[in-house]
Amino acid sequence: MKKDNLTFTVAIPTYYGGFGLVKTAKSIINSKGVGKFRLIVSVDGNPLQKEVKAQLKKLGAEVIENKKRGGQVTRIKQNISLTNSEIIILTQDDVLFDKHAIANILNAFKKNPNVTMVGARILPTPAKTFFEKIIETGIKVNYFTGKNWKNGDNYLLASGRCLAFKTTQAKKLSIPEEVINADAFLYFENKRKNGQFLAVDTAVVYNKSPQNLKEHLKQSKKFQYSQEELSKYMDASLVKEYSFPKALMVRAFINEFLKNPVYTGLYVLISIYTRIMGKNMYSGATRFWSTDVSTKKI
Repeated sequence: MKKDNLTFTVAIPTYYGGFGLVKTAKSIINSKGVGKFRLIVSVDGNPLQKEVKAQLKKLGAEVIENKKRGGQVTRIKQNISLTNSEIIILTQDDVLFDKHAIANILNAFKKNPNVTMVGARILPTPAKTFFEKIIETGIKVNYFTGKNWKNGDNYLLASGRCLAFKTTQAKKLSIPEEVINADAFLYFENKRKNGQFLAVDTAVVYNKSPQNLKEHLKQSKKFQYSQEELSKYMDASLVKEYSFPKALMVRAFINEFLKNPVYTGLYVLISIYTRIMGKNMYSGATRFWSTDVSTKKI
């Protein structure tokens, strides 16, 4: 390993833990332009299948089997506490890393010494169904909005599918274990602890879109509830920053409508449906909720 390379750890909390997890681990192990690193898989109370565990260990992953379920934030905190490298990359069990994603994340930290948190570019895996193509429209609208709001320094581009931190900063973050939308919380907590966020377009990580309306509804309402949730933990100035410019999102929808009027129109209808049917879905929720299954089959 070259002396100027940053040491890093990749950590994956998992509850579902199917064979998709092995594909995720392989995509990480096959990263180009990086030295040796530590890969941690922390199991959240739901035992891995023997074959999955065997394949992970064959890849060199450290499998930490927690017998009691603690939830996503509990496992994130555990992974941070176990990390001694300069950088920790937190990801999930249903993504695929581009072979240059990690190298580009590390390069962002090296080029910008004040950066403490990096968000990867999350792209959908190639759409195979009509429903996936509709959902892709929403992903594009979200990205356009995030990229053009406050020069990309906002919670929309901080996806928990892949977030990287300077480990010294990560260890300063205080994360309540009952938080549902940990992605946004981590973004604002990093900011509250005088950290600097950077979204890196060249650090691409792929995630499969929800395959049905039920799972899309669940994901959508999780984020819609987020502002209400964060108000319990954040001061007023940070909560105020949660509201993005509506005109910017309208512009994003118009851009997509001109390219794909059918998919965009259907996505608008689905969005209206999620706001009606999903009202208060997470109000009073605990740290545990049913895991999406369709997105895990990568």
